[in-house]
Amino acid sequence: MLTGAASLGVDPGKAVMALAYGDQWTNMAQPFWALPLLGICGVQARDIMGYTIVVMLLATPIFFLPPFLL
Repeated sequence: MLTGAASLGVDPGKAVMALAYGDQWTNMAQPFWALPLLGICGVQARDIMGYTIVVMLLATPIFFLPPFLL
């Protein structure tokens, strides 16, 4: 990642944050921390997917607009 950012002339901090934001955004669809909670509650992942997808879509502007404002 850093080698590619350096070859494109991108600030290394921005490249790392872009990777982190992208990873976090997709983790909102099915958060890893929810897996043990689902087991404890006896709920399947498909039962909460609708809610997590809605939260992910509502958070989309928060994740994608700030880079354009910098």
